[in-house]
Amino acid sequence: MEIKVQKSELLKKITLGVNIAASKPSTLPILNNLLLETQKDGKLKIIATDMEVGISVLFSVEVLQEGSITVPARKFFDIVKELPEGLVEITVTKNNTVNIKAGKSSFKIMGLDKEEYPKLPEFSLEDAVEMEQAVIKESLSLTSFAISHDETRYVLNGVLLSIQGKQSRFVATDGRRLAFYKKEIKTANPKNIEVIIPAKTVHELLKLLGWEGTVKIIHTQNKVIFYFEDTYLTSSLIEGSFPNYDQVIPKEEKTQVQVNREELLQAVRRASLLTSPEAPALKFDFIKNKIIVSAKTPSMGEAKEDLLAEIKGEEITIGFNPNYFLDVLKNLSDEKINISLTSPDKPGLIKGREGYLYVIMPMQLN
Repeated sequence: MEIKVQKSELLKKITLGVNIAASKPSTLPILNNLLLETQKDGKLKIIATDMEVGISVLFSVEVLQEGSITVPARKFFDIVKELPEGLVEITVTKNNTVNIKAGKSSFKIMGLDKEEYPKLPEFSLEDAVEMEQAVIKESLSLTSFAISHDETRYVLNGVLLSIQGKQSRFVATDGRRLAFYKKEIKTANPKNIEVIIPAKTVHELLKLLGWEGTVKIIHTQNKVIFYFEDTYLTSSLIEGSFPNYDQVIPKEEKTQVQVNREELLQAVRRASLLTSPEAPALKFDFIKNKIIVSAKTPSMGEAKEDLLAEIKGEEITIGFNPNYFLDVLKNLSDEKINISLTSPDKPGLIKGREGYLYVIMPMQLN
């Protein structure tokens, strides 16, 4: 194999696969490699997989001699990253030696034959569901921070994606908070989808998605594929039943609050400086036309800040985990948010833009 390609283009493409291939030690050493394979039409295909998540990227290069090779992902990435700008020449010689040249720099690394490299699942675009990239990117950004990292609750280690007709729903929960986002899709899709996408796939997907264009989603057996013309991401799914999230969303509202999101974010950030493992909760007093945010740790001291808010209904004092509050406030961009409360021992509900809900369990105040 012999190809020539611009360094910037090559680096951009291998960046997409390096974290998948080099993410964890594997019983199959070849999984730590990227597969480089020339195509008939003067293109190079780069594939990375860890058997759970896989990515395939296709782009134009100058093909001088067709062929294929797998190269150690992290080492190849590190070398290409440090090469001088301009044209890179990659040649594979006997014994799978890979020669990399750019400017006055040259490297030799050992590759492996592609024979043992696992194949990515095959798929048909016939039953694909089409969605705008921006809708998926926004929805994942506003829900994925609530994914559980507790591996004993495996079914919560991802984001639920449900598509029915012209409506999409994205849901994530760790049992102590839940993020939910419902969005309309421009065109009704012929096939309904309900899948739990693992956290690692969500992370890779957020890197791939842009704010323009569409992506096709194919659900086949226990896999999901996100297809972007010359690039596609494949992923195993989390199997099992996602909890009934409708039951978790509070229906009763005794106290309704409207407040400036950025002002509340800053107040929570400052007050949380004086929380501690012994006193982890922030105290929120919702009274008349203001919110008082405070923290008190006997061994450290106390913090208190009040801010203006529109409050209707009963006055209430309640404790919340500051980190759960910060996660939602920093990911939303709405100027104002609404908070609904029922009692100090019932979950609070934060409402952002249309279709967005965030349920947060209260904490006991010391």
